[in-house]
Amino acid sequence: MNGKTLFTFFVSLLTGISACQPHLESCTVKGTVQGVKDGAELVLQDEWNEWKTISTTTVENGTFEFQTRIATPTHVYLYASNPDDVFANLYDGGQLKDFFLEAGTIIVDVHAEDEYDMGTGATGTALNDAYHKIMAADPDAREALWEEAIGDERTNLLALVRADDYPDDLARASETIDRLSPDQAKTYKRYISTLKKNLVRRAEAAERRNKALEEEVNLVGQRYIDMEYRNVDDVPVRLSAVIDNPDNRYVILDFWATWCLPCVKSIPGLKEVYAKYHDKGLEIYSISQDSKAEEWKSYVDENGMSWINVLASTDSKVYKDYGIEFIPRVFLIDCQTGEILVHESQPDLDAILSGLLQ
Repeated sequence: MNGKTLFTFFVSLLTGISACQPHLESCTVKGTVQGVKDGAELVLQDEWNEWKTISTTTVENGTFEFQTRIATPTHVYLYASNPDDVFANLYDGGQLKDFFLEAGTIIVDVHAEDEYDMGTGATGTALNDAYHKIMAADPDAREALWEEAIGDERTNLLALVRADDYPDDLARASETIDRLSPDQAKTYKRYISTLKKNLVRRAEAAERRNKALEEEVNLVGQRYIDMEYRNVDDVPVRLSAVIDNPDNRYVILDFWATWCLPCVKSIPGLKEVYAKYHDKGLEIYSISQDSKAEEWKSYVDENGMSWINVLASTDSKVYKDYGIEFIPRVFLIDCQTGEILVHESQPDLDAILSGLLQ
């Protein structure tokens, strides 16, 4: 093979290899961040590609920027690598935003102190502008916006996000996924398969939850079951000792955990009734399912939960005794009779106690 022929061979070989490589497009993600420590490491994780890390960067003077290249648009989550670097929403595991990674410049402004900011997405590109418009709209207007976006070839990849909103309606989720083009279905075949499997699992879990709720025994009118667990000072506290205390007329039994959003949202209400009725004979005995004792203790202290707080692992007998399938669960016990007066998820405690503790 002479020199010219050899050169032609290598050019052909390199051209063939290049043709096999996917075309990559430039993508810039930049923005501002509030509620996150300066110097914190931020990471982009690709939901549609087995949660692989795409890129990392660092917060500098309240700003950040990622530079990357992508072959196809994808859905990503922005995290702080160390959740302790987030001043607000610590118990979201460092999650800050979710949005779409696609060619162009994407603007992501993070307000970690605002619990609703996490779901507002980003702006600057077609998918992100459509998603942001939907999430910022009045809930009654969102259905029409979803339909508009999924029907537009520039933004119909939103069908993959929309389908995830139907965990209890597999038919509707599948119909939404089927609105993708054949090329899109082929490109995202692996993620679509994973999504469908997750939807089936979630639908089965929802069915089990509904069945458990239907079969749940209501303990109203029955006598409380005693328990003893350690409090934040690592001292065992027996429920019967609290109920037998002559200063107490009623005890709220509260099953919760720091990772349970409805539980966390109910804490201000518990603080209000405790401040209002404690001197009149109310005590609260909160049982947490948290697995990390130190984080639970810190949460109780930082949130001013000044009543009795104990920790019971998820396999503890108390959950079977009280039929706890889901949290929050709240019981109200009459200390004089030992009778359970209330057994609900989120009762209006102030209204109930106002009639009992004059």
